[in-house]
Amino acid sequence: MGRSRQASLAPQRPQDVPTRRWTVLAQDPGVLDKQGRALTTTVEVPAERLERGPKGHRIHVVDYDASTDYFYSARTEALDADIYANVKDITRLIRDPHFHQQNVYALTMSTLYEFERALGRPVDWGLSAPSHQLKVAPHAFQDANAYYSRESESLNFGYFPDDDGNLVYTCLSHDIVVHETAHAILDGLRCFYLNPSSSDQAGFHEGFADVVALLSVFKHHEIIEYALKPLVDDGGRVPARNLAIKPLASTALMRLAEEMGSALEGVRGTALRHSVDIKPDRRHYTSARYAEEHDRGELLVAIVFRSFLKIWIKRLQPLLVHKRSSLACSVVAEEGGTAAKQLLNVMIRALDYLPPVDMTYRDYLSALLTADYELYPDQGKYDYRGELRTEFAAFGILPASGKNANGYWEPPPKDAHSLTGMHFERLQRDPSTMFRFIWENRDTLGIFPDAFTRVISVRPVMRVSCDGAVLRETVAEYVQTLSVYSTELHSLGIEKPKGMHRSRLVKLYGGGTLIFSEYGQLKYHIGTGVVSRHQSERLQSLWDSGYFEASASPAARIAQMHNHRSLKPLREPRVEW
Repeated sequence: MGRSRQASLAPQRPQDVPTRRWTVLAQDPGVLDKQGRALTTTVEVPAERLERGPKGHRIHVVDYDASTDYFYSARTEALDADIYANVKDITRLIRDPHFHQQNVYALTMSTLYEFERALGRPVDWGLSAPSHQLKVAPHAFQDANAYYSRESESLNFGYFPDDDGNLVYTCLSHDIVVHETAHAILDGLRCFYLNPSSSDQAGFHEGFADVVALLSVFKHHEIIEYALKPLVDDGGRVPARNLAIKPLASTALMRLAEEMGSALEGVRGTALRHSVDIKPDRRHYTSARYAEEHDRGELLVAIVFRSFLKIWIKRLQPLLVHKRSSLACSVVAEEGGTAAKQLLNVMIRALDYLPPVDMTYRDYLSALLTADYELYPDQGKYDYRGELRTEFAAFGILPASGKNANGYWEPPPKDAHSLTGMHFERLQRDPSTMFRFIWENRDTLGIFPDAFTRVISVRPVMRVSCDGAVLRETVAEYVQTLSVYSTELHSLGIEKPKGMHRSRLVKLYGGGTLIFSEYGQLKYHIGTGVVSRHQSERLQSLWDSGYFEASASPAARIAQMHNHRSLKPLREPRVEW
């Protein structure tokens, strides 16, 4: 079996909730169709009771402008209706705050729905206080920026005048909205990833959000057909010579990236353009050039972008009769949309196979390979895992699990863990029961006994492949913390950061992800020990970044990173992440 063209149309999970489709801009107001009208598409969201805002059970649009101290009125009628389904007047859409409100609601909700379908379980927001609703402000302030704030439980989108004096609204950019939503979702799934750690973890938050935004845009055939215009012949077809990495990347898709970033320079356009220009080189991952977190994120985008192009091209090859043949633009766009959607699902599912703290790109590669293997044991005719493994290696990144050639996480020894006295049904849902499993098996799990240990989540999941195969697992995460003075690090086998002379109180983090089969067997223990050798690297990275001198809040770090992307100087100041 495998990810065939026909099978790709099947749902990723049973449709257990009714859905509706809402109209949004396919990219941003600068991307128009052949007639110069708004290029729109629709996104699928769960059908739910809505109040004015729109306000639903997970998203609450609060249209307040802090710069002018002004509340925009919300729609009061036909709240469930897609009243913009046939509106193509781009000027009307730009000037209509009600459309802005619908655009952000639909894109944030559809992104959340995409994650929940891929993961096979509900996703919570990573908010400071328990809350089910994320606030979204489409006109939050006057500035060329947008950011997610854990502290204010919100997504905040700015607006600013362009060179001609026209207002540009970041809430109308498809990939900006998805990018910020991805930050919020990732924070809910892996809350410790906003803690300062290595440059990999700092870059991952921004790079992963870019990847989700990129693939979310390109899963819509309307935007791909727009991107392909320079490659189409007079007959509306794409010649075979243009279905290769260089013409696709350097012509159509590269041009699209430039158009996306022209008016919104730096908000998120620069990273995509820089990533497209990065050529594979095994020295990149260890070079000083890509050690800084902004550049580290671009490296991840470059790898995934090239993987996407190669998978897309591979899907098109069987449809070409000979080297001089061509394909209808709609067919090329359909295959590109399918490749983007399926690759996006792989990138999302891998999050459940990552350690909860101190992740690296090598960890993410093993997580990608393992997550895809679990749902698709057969490589399939397009070999997504092979393409990912090859592209990561081309940039110098090898799997963290190097014990097998495939790069999958290694399963623990069979029968090495005891379930004595534990009901499996409770183990699937109850953190206290999961903690007992860890307590009983701490020696075989290799857990440091003197650290404070707590289970932060236990989630049963059900995933369905596009071929109909069902995978049931239980995913649990535990985190360890240990506070010691820097003079004690040596006794734990950890090197004190170079330059740290006096005794300082240092907090060490560790933890692991436990994956259980539907029969209660422990399949994987994915973790970084609180006294592992990686702690030396983490502490040195934190010391070099100035973390021990001061620490910004998560929201401040995200906003600061976005501002630095927009005004990136030749020499970067240090940024805490």
